[in-house]
Amino acid sequence: MLTAMLQMILQDHGFLVLAVGAIVLGLLYRAHAASQFPEGLTLIREKAKRRHFSIKTRLAFYFHCSSLYRDVWDKFSKRGLPVLVPTLGIRRDIFLPHSSMQWLLSQPSSVLGMWEAFNEMFQLGHSLGHEKYMLDTWAVDVARHVLTQDLESFIEPVREELQFAIDSLIGMQTENWRTLDLLDTMRMLINRAGSRFVVGLPLCRDEGYLAASITSIESIVINAGVVGFMPPFLRPLFGRLACWNTRNVLADLESRCSVMLQERFAHIMENPDDESQDPSDLLQRMLRYAQLHRSSEMTTDQMTRRLVMANLGFIYQASFAASNMLRNILESDMQHNTIGVLRDEAERFMVAADGDPSRLWTRPNVARMVFADSVARETLRLNTVPTRALVRQVMVDDLHTDTGVPLPRGALVSFVSQPMHTDPDYFPDPHSFEPFRFVRLRNRDGDAHHARPSHPDTSSQGGNWSPHAFLSTANLLIFGRGRNSCPGRFLVDIQLKTLISHLLINYDIKLAEGKAKKPANSWLLEFIYPQKGVKILVKRRISGETRTWEQ
Repeated sequence: MLTAMLQMILQDHGFLVLAVGAIVLGLLYRAHAASQFPEGLTLIREKAKRRHFSIKTRLAFYFHCSSLYRDVWDKFSKRGLPVLVPTLGIRRDIFLPHSSMQWLLSQPSSVLGMWEAFNEMFQLGHSLGHEKYMLDTWAVDVARHVLTQDLESFIEPVREELQFAIDSLIGMQTENWRTLDLLDTMRMLINRAGSRFVVGLPLCRDEGYLAASITSIESIVINAGVVGFMPPFLRPLFGRLACWNTRNVLADLESRCSVMLQERFAHIMENPDDESQDPSDLLQRMLRYAQLHRSSEMTTDQMTRRLVMANLGFIYQASFAASNMLRNILESDMQHNTIGVLRDEAERFMVAADGDPSRLWTRPNVARMVFADSVARETLRLNTVPTRALVRQVMVDDLHTDTGVPLPRGALVSFVSQPMHTDPDYFPDPHSFEPFRFVRLRNRDGDAHHARPSHPDTSSQGGNWSPHAFLSTANLLIFGRGRNSCPGRFLVDIQLKTLISHLLINYDIKLAEGKAKKPANSWLLEFIYPQKGVKILVKRRISGETRTWEQ
């Protein structure tokens, strides 16, 4: 009864509740700010010896985070200095200088925990009902194994799904231009491709499931902000209330997955040692592992939550990257002939592979698409959703960095990334989108702007590694670094290049109303999201100009 009443209050008087909450939070903040800070840490934008952040500095995180993080980089990180920064709620996070990056990467997870940091930021104990969905990383380990050891077998299904989705969603009309919302279209296409990898056919083409998967991801992200805004001691009381709608969203998603999951449970029980008839997708690999090592999770509600986490990793940010990439291609085409260069590169690979998709879309071939790779890198350099990287939580007492900075137990440490990506000392004319910037860097410096992956490719190609693969380096922190770098980068690489290649070869595309520039992406707290409302015009290229992967 009490929960229902509180839900009604939130629905009818949400603004009042937030206002009162802000006042209470302010009072709690004043009390919290008096606590002891580690010695030797400067507070960003505060006078020396100041013991707490001013309201003005706190508000900068919410309304001017771009300039706040620019100060972190210019005045501290770039100069080899740590700094304390106000973040969500009453949190104060430590931003380390990039000179300490190797030290951080050398620390074991028992000292600096990545998943513990993510758990603090996402608050999954409240939204998904248990912290194990973040802290027990067996599903991530399964995905990492698939993406580093067996990605080759998933490339063709993802390519097939993207082609089918593009042709069915955009259509085959060659005479009239069709107007589409850029972000919505890219999100649907990436959702289809990512779902083909995660759950396979036929669920990846089920409109109800696709919509529910996006809604569940968005709900998790919103809950992370709402619960994270609360002081820790209030979360047990109000965290579950704040996530009440998420439980409804998860129940809807579970209802759309339950029949499929129960069929797979039964199949595994009947064929415990025979995988020859298994569906070829990530979920089946997860279920096989769970059968042996996490049998208690072989229920529809728990596996649904594992699916949400997989979708968060393989769909959420990739859809934003695809939207930004296509927009940047269209905006830069007049100056750089971006469409022509990318179209020519894709068609050359088709001819080289004799048009056979299974021979065309292989990891080595994808890695050789250096112009598409450069456009993707340049897009992510300017438009990564997270603007800091390598977030870790301190797990032990009496920890000091390589320069002697004390790190209190429970603190979050990280490195600012977006301001470095737009620093003229690292990238000339940093705020301009130069689609082939990384081709020039590659030709000039060889491997200097590329790093070896944490897990070498030991696929059917014999373990060959391309120095120009879609990876992160010290100067481009897109997917993290080291042994815990994001394994999803391999799938993102395939998705973006496949998507853009099929679009540009088979469709004419331009920005609606012929505008060369659209509004810039916008900051929301410390995240950068694509601008909504950008429209594109598309039509199928005439048959004489059209080539498909089956031709």
